[in-house]
Order: sequence, then structure tokens, then C-alpha cells
Amino acid sequence: MKLKIALLLLAFSTSFVAFGQHSKYLPGVTENPAIQKHLDEVNAKIADTTYLFSAIPSTPLGVSDRDEAPQHFPYPILFIHGLIGCADSWIDFYNSALSQGWSYGGHVRFNLNSDNNFFYSNIFSASQSDVKDFNTNLPAADFYLVNFNCGLDGTSYSTNYNTPTQSNQAAIVKQGLALKLAVKRILDATGKDKVILMGHSMGGLAARQYLQNSNLWQADGKHHIAKIVTTGTPHGGSNASFPGISGFYGVDESSDAVRDLRRSYFYSGDPGVYLFGGAENESVMNDLLAGFYNYDVNCNGAESNIISGLNQKSMPSDLDFACIFSDYNLDPLGGDLVVGTTEAQLKSYYNILCETFEINVPHTNMPKNTKVNVEGLDEPDYYDLSYKIEPNTTYNGFITKQAPDAEYAIDYDDFVFTTTQPGWISVHADNIASYPFGITILDHPNYNYLFDQTYQNDPIQTQALFLQPGTYYLEFYANGSSISWQYPYSFKLGWSPNNPTATTEADSNFELNISPNPVTQYAIIKIENSAPINGILQVRNEVGLEVYRAEIEGTQIEKQINLEDFPAGVYFVSIKTENKVATRKLIKN
Repeated sequence: MKLKIALLLLAFSTSFVAFGQHSKYLPGVTENPAIQKHLDEVNAKIADTTYLFSAIPSTPLGVSDRDEAPQHFPYPILFIHGLIGCADSWIDFYNSALSQGWSYGGHVRFNLNSDNNFFYSNIFSASQSDVKDFNTNLPAADFYLVNFNCGLDGTSYSTNYNTPTQSNQAAIVKQGLALKLAVKRILDATGKDKVILMGHSMGGLAARQYLQNSNLWQADGKHHIAKIVTTGTPHGGSNASFPGISGFYGVDESSDAVRDLRRSYFYSGDPGVYLFGGAENESVMNDLLAGFYNYDVNCNGAESNIISGLNQKSMPSDLDFACIFSDYNLDPLGGDLVVGTTEAQLKSYYNILCETFEINVPHTNMPKNTKVNVEGLDEPDYYDLSYKIEPNTTYNGFITKQAPDAEYAIDYDDFVFTTTQPGWISVHADNIASYPFGITILDHPNYNYLFDQTYQNDPIQTQALFLQPGTYYLEFYANGSSISWQYPYSFKLGWSPNNPTATTEADSNFELNISPNPVTQYAIIKIENSAPINGILQVRNEVGLEVYRAEIEGTQIEKQINLEDFPAGVYFVSIKTENKVATRKLIKN
């Protein structure tokens, strides 16, 4: 052990010169006006305040009333930084979001080593917990930035200064507890029932720590997470850091964070206990020279417990997932210079629905890739994961290019709404970046198509549809492109007890039936109505292209379609009249 300590001192001798003195005044920050403005506004009040000011674009409008900040999306997003990072790891996304008019809720601030004791951890005693929360009065907003790089007085610090408490190098278990508190604060502030988490590097593991430990969930026993996006996250661990090298970047090799991030330990060769399970002791976690400050992975105040690793715990399936990794061309081993490509993919460890995006940048630049980050945040493609929306409220959404492993090449954005009394609903949408743009309404739980139509013009105003009280799905679909992420569409689901558009009773109840379904060759389409109807019979493939079209007229209509030469897949059969649209799904085997 003495030899290891001697070697450690030698390895760190040069890094102490470079990092022995840190400036509290954030040298270099003034070189980036956006970061300087951001920090000035975050810390505009005295250090222990719970009120956070918004950073807004530099416009003549000045500072707006935070309590009236618009919420543009079904759920707010919480961005989580990685090891030795801070809220400003996301400064590029922050600037892009503000330029598009997103409302910003400020730093969600925590200190995770509030006793300043690196050799002892305790998060289970409310009076002695290492996690200190400075967020009692968050405003409603579209997005927030976690900052674990906070002083004991709550002051947020930027990248150029790591607080003496090493709060941003604390245990991932502590970060999970902090996220529990953050989610509660944001739910209370926004009035929403779910939050989206996006984590870079270790921030992705913090999100998983909260999600995969039900004891951290909210008081109602639910996690309230709609989606998790990880970028450059070491789901399988990382052994990239090393004394004397990582010291130049401010990483303390003895910290709890480095301990938890290990894929395996240098001397023992055992797999990382936090990720893969094992005993909390030095012989198992025998790593490099001086070892770690403590071996209390679960932060319960006692060492030598047997730990269930994060990757041994079940993953909830009632939320959406996206994973971003980098295969950087300068990494000879494959990865982003910090995390390997296998370790960065969540599907390497869990059999889940998760879209995976690959980019080519170094690890620290991954939060700056706004394009792929927006694509990762895309709305869910599946009805049972739909985002909840309210009638008569305007929202934004994104048509984006789908990941190579996505189930659908077309972008489906799924939302769910509830009506408590009979009435008429219609959809208004504009700023459509991709054509054709489809709108579908289905019932729950049978997923019957009540409305389905594609549009070529902007803005879109659908005809009103009468609905009984119940739960329904609203789906938008279109082909995403490499630039469509830059043009969010807006939509509003209008509801009224009275029909706002003209209709006739004569053709309001026609029936559309398909047999057989699934079909191998001939499909029989039958349309029945008590009064004559005039309209169009249309068949479209999964990406919205018309493959069959015929005019229809009469009360008893039957059409036979030969599908023998059609590719296997999903098709949509629609009957369109002047006042009504009916659509059914057709499966071709």
C-alpha cells in the first residue's frame, strides 16, 4: 500500500502545480458572452436564494415575467451533465433553444457533498444527508439544467471551477436522490405529470439510477418519466481516466464518481460494483494507486454491503428511450475517447425499444451536437407511450429523421387526450417542415381509426369529428429529413360542445369493412350507408404513398383489390367524402 501511495504522489506531482489553485471568479468565462450572461442571471440574487431568474435571448423585449413563461411541449426537459461538468455543458443546446423561443427555468442546483467529507457518505438520514437541495421555488418552463457544481451556499459555478466539496464528482447514488427531488420540483412548477430526462456521460447513469430504483420514485409510487435520452453514457462503465492524465482535467481518481464509473478495477480485475454488483470493500475495488476515499457505493453510511449493480436491476418499459453514442475517428479502440461504442449503447445491456444514433465527435463535444440531441428527443412512435396533451392548448412538436434502428422510417409523433363529455374536436397545425403531413385520430383501447388524412398545404385545419367521452390518440406522421429538426411544427387540438363545421346526416354513419384481414392476395372492401354517398376510396402504404385510388358512389359499394404484387406490410384503406373520413388498417402478408 505504501508503494502505491508513493507512486500516486509521483504521478500527481505535475497536476498539483496546474490545479492547486482555483479561482472562485471563473477565469475565462467572460470570453463567452452567453455563458457570462447565463451565470450572472442564475446568481443575480444572493447566493442562498431559491428564486432563479431566466436567461432569455438578447432582444429589446427585456426580462419577461417568469411566472407567465409559456410551456411549448407536453413535458418539460431536464438536462443532466456528466463528471466534472456543470449546467453549462449544455450551453449550445441552451442557446439554440432560446433562439427558438423555448422558456428556460434556470439551474436546478444541488450540492452532493454538503458535509465536505470524502470518506463518509449518508443519504438516508434527512438531517445528515449529503444532498443539499436549493430549489424550493422553480418557475414553470420548457427546460431546466441540473447543476451539481454548486457551492455550499447554492452558488452555481461554471466549467472553469470545481468546488472544493467535489459535488460534481460525487456518487451516482447521490445524483439519483437529487433527481428525485428535481423531478418533484419540476412537476410542481409546471403542473405536468411527467418529465423528460436527458443525460450526458455520467448524467445518463444518474437518470437510470432514479428510474431503476423504485424507492426513489415519487410519493404516489410512480417515476413520472416520459422519456430518457443518454448521450455518451458509459452504461457498461469506463476505464478511461488515469492519475496524472485525468488530473489535468480536474478528475480526482479517488472520487466516488470514478469509483462508480469503473468497468473493472486495475489491480483486482473485478467488474465495477456500482454497475455490475459485488462487495463494497477494498480488495474487490482495488484500483490503481491510492484507491478510493470510501467504498460505500450505496451511500448508506456503512461499507462491506453486497450491492446489486445498476445493470442487474430491471428497466421499466412504460417510457420512451433514445441512446446517442460516438464512434470518433481518432479513437483507435472505437468510441469517443472516453466511452467505448459497446459500453455507450443501452441495448448492449437491456432488450428494450430504444432508438440509437451514432455520431463522430469526441466525448466532451456530444452535448454540443444539437441536431442529434433534438432527434433523440423526438416524440414517441408508439401509442402506449404517447405524450399527454390537453384540448384547446397549443403545443410544438418535431418531425425528425429517424435512427437507423428505428422500427419505422417515417416519423410518427403520438399524443393522447381525454374528453369528459361529448363534443367535437378538430386539429389545427402549421409550420409543417415535411410533406405529406398526416393526421390520425384513434380510439382507446381498440386503436380503431376514427380519422386519417394527409395534407400538402400549410396551415392545416381538419374538419370537426364528434367524439363520445373517453381516451383517444392523436398522431402526426411525415418523413423527416436532415434539416427538419430545425423547424418545429405547432398544433392545437380544438374541442367544442357544438359542431363548428357544417355536416350532413346522410353520410355520417357509413360503415367500412375489409375482408380478409390480414390478406395475401384479394381484399374485399365493403361500404354500406343508408343514403347514397360520393367519395374516394384510397389505399396508402406505411409511408403515406397512394398505391390505389377509385371513385365510389351509392349505398352498397363493394370493391375487390388485387394485392398480390404489393410488398408485405401495413396499408391504410380510407373512404373520403365531402364531410367524413373513415380509415381502417390492412395487413398484407
